[in-house]
Amino acid sequence: MTVRMTSVMVTAILISVSCFIGVKSVTAASLKSISIISSDTLKLGDIFDNLQHNADYVIGPAPQPGKDMTLNARTLYRIAVALDMPWRPSSTADQVTIRRDAVVISYDHIEESLRNSLKEKGVSGRYDLELNNGRPTMVLPDDINKNNENVEISKISYDRAKDYFRATLVAPSVENPLKTMQVSGRIDRISTVPVLTSNLQNGDVISDADIEMIEISQRDVQHNMITNKDKMIGMTPRRMAYAGKFLQEGSLIRPQLVNRGDSVNITFTEGALVLTAKGKALQSGAKGDLVRVTNKNSSRTIDAVVTAQHQVIAQ
Repeated sequence: MTVRMTSVMVTAILISVSCFIGVKSVTAASLKSISIISSDTLKLGDIFDNLQHNADYVIGPAPQPGKDMTLNARTLYRIAVALDMPWRPSSTADQVTIRRDAVVISYDHIEESLRNSLKEKGVSGRYDLELNNGRPTMVLPDDINKNNENVEISKISYDRAKDYFRATLVAPSVENPLKTMQVSGRIDRISTVPVLTSNLQNGDVISDADIEMIEISQRDVQHNMITNKDKMIGMTPRRMAYAGKFLQEGSLIRPQLVNRGDSVNITFTEGALVLTAKGKALQSGAKGDLVRVTNKNSSRTIDAVVTAQHQVIAQ
């Protein structure tokens, strides 16, 4: 994040500059647009190029590691006048940004260390971390090996009942804790639940191809939500079911293979003898249901088990 030099910083620079004695005229100096520095102090050579003298002259403190500081045209003009430099702003838009080089330890490294420590505490399975302070990073001076973006956990506590933790992070190591950070948060357990890939209505039989598994927070899983796709396969929605929406227990029924008033084929079995007759369903039923049907030939009403579409076996 870029920050403008405060009045305190300007005053410090001007006091430092005014104390400088015997500065020689600098010719052909040119203003840098951005300057990346690594030291704790800001030098004249960090602001201007092509200095013939005094490039190492310290004019003030540098920004904190990973921070920016901008010197505007007015401040640059004052520095040039104070040091009797033959340079003047070409416009009020002239400025230079001073950026303090640093090693930034990303949130990914922090999360990895937290997960490793939580694993030692017995935390397993799929979960997300929800830190109370968002997705923090840690900034170290640039003299740290940039290939060693390391962070360690010096202390961690875990409340299993609430899935809540507190931890103390140190970087780059416990032995060399240049940076310390306190974090806290909770574990958000992940559940996998089935949803439909397209809208289906009553009578559409759900197959495996109609289902996809998605991940949601365990806190969003309701007690009557269908979480096992096997409970969906072969069923049909009681009413319109929409793609991507969670299904509740009772929202699916077995497909009705026989509807009340349908013509059905009745099968009679007696040992090796198999007879068939036409009938009419007096009740609706799914596979395996016992329904009442009327034999059209005899006008008798009997019980029969639904076996397939418009097919029943007399009992």
